[in-house]
This record gives sequence, C-alpha cells and structure tokens, in this order.
Amino acid sequence: MLKDNHQLEESTATFPQESAYESLLGGLDKKFMIYKIDAEGLILEANTRFLDKSGWTPKRVLGKPFRLMFPDTRDGKAEVLKIWRRIRAGRPWQGDVEQVTKDGSPYHVMLTALPVFSNGSLLYTIMLGTDRTEEREVQRKLEEIAYIDPDTGLMNRHKLSDEAERLISEDRHFTFVYLSIENFHTLIEPGDQDAEKRILQEFVRSMKIYFRNSLFARIGMNEFAVLTPLGSWFAEGFLSFLDEHPIRSELTGLQVRVSGGIAKFPDDQQSFKHLLSASSMARHRVRMEGGGLIASLPKSEQRAVARKLRIEQKLPQALREKTIKPVFQPQVDMKTGKIIAAEALVRWEDRDLGTVSPAELIPVAEDCGLIGALGELMIEAACRQAVAWQQEGFSVRVSCNSSVREFRNGGMTSRVRDILDRTGCPSSLLELEITERFAFEAEAEEAIMHQLKALQQEGISLALDDFGTGSASFRYMQTVPLSKIKIGQEFIASFPTNEQVGRIVDGLVHFGHSLGMIVVAEGVEDEMVWKALDRSGCDAVQGFFTGRPMTAAQLTEQLQARR
Repeated sequence: MLKDNHQLEESTATFPQESAYESLLGGLDKKFMIYKIDAEGLILEANTRFLDKSGWTPKRVLGKPFRLMFPDTRDGKAEVLKIWRRIRAGRPWQGDVEQVTKDGSPYHVMLTALPVFSNGSLLYTIMLGTDRTEEREVQRKLEEIAYIDPDTGLMNRHKLSDEAERLISEDRHFTFVYLSIENFHTLIEPGDQDAEKRILQEFVRSMKIYFRNSLFARIGMNEFAVLTPLGSWFAEGFLSFLDEHPIRSELTGLQVRVSGGIAKFPDDQQSFKHLLSASSMARHRVRMEGGGLIASLPKSEQRAVARKLRIEQKLPQALREKTIKPVFQPQVDMKTGKIIAAEALVRWEDRDLGTVSPAELIPVAEDCGLIGALGELMIEAACRQAVAWQQEGFSVRVSCNSSVREFRNGGMTSRVRDILDRTGCPSSLLELEITERFAFEAEAEEAIMHQLKALQQEGISLALDDFGTGSASFRYMQTVPLSKIKIGQEFIASFPTNEQVGRIVDGLVHFGHSLGMIVVAEGVEDEMVWKALDRSGCDAVQGFFTGRPMTAAQLTEQLQARR
C-alpha cells in the first residue's frame, strides 16, 4: 500500500497481494504525487503529496472519478478520454497535462499511468505525477519574452505566424489586416519614448475596441496586424472609427494617420506567408497612392502573390535537381552575318507553375538568397555548352547575366574559376553581363570592383547590359573593366523613325567605340532597324530579327547553317 495513504473506510474495493508495481512505491512516495484508480476510473488511494497539492481531503476524494482532477473543458475532457482509452487497452500512458485543485485552480503535472492486470482483467492503475507548475511558469515567461511585444503587450510576428497557421489548420475563415501609422515619426519628438509609448498604447486600445474578438500583433515599429473573423467592409471602417475617436499628438496636435492592406483566408490566400505578403503589398499600394485607406489587392494581383510564393517554395528543389536550364539568343556580327556570341537566358518549365520567366524568377531568387546558386547553375550550363560548340568547331562566346548580390560575399571570382576548371571552358568563351545599376554600385564598393578586375584579368569579358536606360555615369565607365556595351531595346525600337532617338543611338555607338568597346544593339526586330544600325556603325545585334531565344540544339543548327 502507499505510504501515508488514505483509504475510504466504507470502500468495498478489495486489493490483491502487493504486486511488483506496489513494491516500487515505497521509494517513489516522497518524490511523486500518487493516486490509484480502479477499473471504473474511481480513486482508491492517494498519498500525502497528491492531497497537499490538489487540496482534496481523503474523505472527499476517495471514490470520486479521476476525471475530476482535470479541467472541465473541451481540452480537459479530451485528455481524460485519451488517458482512459490507453489504460483500458492495457498500455501505459505518459504526458504533460494540466490538472486542477479542488477549488479549480490549475497546476501542471508530468503524469504517468501504469495499469495493473491480473488474469486479463484490469485491477487498478497507478497514477504518478511530478509537479511542473513552476517549470511551466518559467517557460511561460520565456515565451512571453520571445513572443510578446514589451511596449504594447501584443503578439510579435513569430507568435502571429503560429496563431494564423492554427486558424488555417482549423479552416477558420478570417481577414488579415495589415495596419501602419503613416505619420508616426512626425507625431513625437525624436527620443521622446513616453510620447511614443502613449501613442502606441492609445492606438492598440482603439484597435481592441473596434476589432473585438480578434487577434492582434505588432510586426514593426509602427505596423500592426489584426486577424479578425469579420469581413473586408468592417476592416475598412476602422478609419471612420479613428476619425470619430481621434488619437492626437500632444506635441503637434496632429491626428494619427493610418493606411492598411487586407487579405482574406481562404478567399485570397491560403497560408500565413501569402496573407502577410498580399496585405503588405496592398498597404504599400495604398501608401504610394497617397495613403489614408484600407484596401485589398485586385484578384489578379492576389494570384500573382500566390504564384510568387509558390516559385519561392519550389525554387530550392529545382536548383538541386537542375530542372532550370538556359536557352540561348544569338548575337550576330553585322559585317559577316555570323553568330559570334549567345546570351544564356534562364528558363524554368515546371509541371505546376508552367513557364517561369527570368522577370519572375530572378527577383524571387534575389529575395530568398538563392541568386548565387541560380547564377552558378546558369554559368556552369553556359560553359558546358560553349565547350560543346567549340568541340564542333564553333567559337561562340556565351554570356550570362550577373547580379551584384552574387559578388557581395566576396567569393564570385573563385566560384567562376572553379566552374571553368570543372567544365574545361576557356575563359575567353565566357562573358558576364552586368546592369548599369550594378556598375554604379560596384564603382563605390572596392571589394566588388576587385572581383570584377580579377575576372577580367582571367580573360573573362564584361558587358554592360541595357546601356543608356539606367544610372549612366562616365566615372564607372572609366573604372569598371568593360569590353562591351549593349544598347537597351527602349532606344532601338524607335531608332529608324524617331530622329531624336536616332541621334542618341548614333551617339551611344560612337561613345562606345571611343572607349574601345564592342557595341551591341538589343531588341532588333526588323530589317529597317538592322539597316539603320548598320549605317550607325553598330558591331552586332541581338533580337527576334536574328533569332529568338532557343535551345542549344536549335542554335547548333543555325551555327551549322551559317558555317
């Protein structure tokens, strides 16, 4: 029997001879809260530690169903049912549970249930508990630090994610509202933390009054999220509520000005990340259009957000499996008509996504930190193809677009060298294309400039893409080691028919030649443009007139035809 145990005198239960389980209890009695239940789930015995913690007396607790030790809630009842089914199946159970004292106060226990059988019949079950209330309180405080914003008492972004995913898993329809105090920094003096805290607290109070029965989070300095079961029309009405109950700066008298974006689950988006992205984009659009509104994205843009995030989710696997491949658009020498180079353009054909264009793929790769891996994949594929063409007797330089982010970690030079060694590609057959924005940033960052010069010294040529359409600067033209400029198709399309544009193109061609560079025109789509460029002295062209982007096999056929 239990040490210091208490039995109901009038109980008719009979107990078998002390079992192996019971022989262990002598050493466990001082460490564990212990009570014993019979085959019907009624409490037969309880030790002093259990009685002290639970507040029950022997007379009141013995003979009572053990379910009374658990909260009278849906979760509490489910926990009891789970434990009881396990016991009836003759299997031990262990878990971290919430129990309640006689007066209903909660406490946490690591509970172990050990059923004892004799001749196939359940005799009783020993329940051993370790008090974890203090441990859970420490955990709660740590979670509060990790998940609660100290200035407002609201959830932070991490907890918001958990709560949103919980609602989604339960298929609970809700509206995700992204709110921003647009004039936050003009309402207070810099460093006036008391005023800042007051405005934040008043704004939070207004949110809670208006969006009742909702969840709230602070996700930025002056940005908040609300998960509400009410619809878009209700969220949009928050601005009218603020007009009727204004929050003003004590310093300036200015009223808090709010903009916001809305996305609904499941009508608009189906995950927390999608909801956050769509509502953030809607808020950004509102701000760009003057602010002071709460609005949703159009359906077409909602679909674009969902597609962008699906691309982000599938991109890592596509890079591992190398399902992203290049297509090649030829550059044709204007004097000889021969293909002298080919630009490798990224293409991704996915069973679910369909065709993913560079305009879609590259920004996503940059945002999620995979542009380096994508760049390496493309450069290696381009180098292998350049070697294949060389082995067939064609000397075709292959160019790949590069992002400034690929150079930021300082390892681009070594990565390109490794690719050249791995593929056996001569450096003279590789060209990297950079934008004017890239060149402008490189000119100001010594580490990037050092890598560009190192690549140029290796024999790799550098081309300036879309010249004349970005941050043109004579200074970077002097410092970045360029060998080719490509005039952007914005100029080329109207070159023959617009006299002013014609003079600009002529000037760009002469400017490039004055610096000893090859000049290529992009976006050449008809013979009239070709002839006008020929008169201007342009060296080579690229565009639909001389060849659309094509597979390596298709370009090989063209090379053979022009041999």
